[in-house]
Amino acid sequence: MNSLSFLLLAGLALGAREAPSAGSLTAHLKEAAVVHADFSQVRTLAALSRPVKASGSLVLARDLGVIWELRRPVALTYVMGPRGLLVVTPEGRRDRRSAREAPMVAQLGQVFQSLVQGDLKGLEAWFTVTGRGTPQHWEVTLLPRPQAAAFLKRVELSGGLAIQRIRLEEAGGDLMDLTFERTRLDAPLTEAETRLLAQD
Repeated sequence: MNSLSFLLLAGLALGAREAPSAGSLTAHLKEAAVVHADFSQVRTLAALSRPVKASGSLVLARDLGVIWELRRPVALTYVMGPRGLLVVTPEGRRDRRSAREAPMVAQLGQVFQSLVQGDLKGLEAWFTVTGRGTPQHWEVTLLPRPQAAAFLKRVELSGGLAIQRIRLEEAGGDLMDLTFERTRLDAPLTEAETRLLAQD
């Protein structure tokens, strides 16, 4: 996911009205304090004839933030959490933006954690929610309220014991499709991951 997509999610900040059925479908996702996963991303842009593909890995740690490691087409690591945004290049160069400098970014780790961990209450200001299926195989649709409709048309989540897919349909016609694979729940953070999340 590129930084623009992250900022779009950050702009949605606190998200969706949780219908009881949808909340019960995804409640088990909140049990994991740490989530590791590989991801593939396909962005379909109205201005381009071909989709833009990317892949990498994700680390999500409750209360600490998100590490989004992009491997292809370029190598970059984004760390987002309470302290703000940290971007790390393959050469080790670091670009920091504090929560004060970029207040929307300060919410991003929380927002993305809400999506990946199925915490629909964390999104209730911006969406209405419908859900169907069972906790083993579920689908949730987020429809934006007026304050979010300028940016998004709909968000679709699907999964089972862990989230498997997030699909964002933007108001301008662009699409972003995220697929998660090889998800590991509650595997401990490595030393390197802990340092990155601390943004030392």
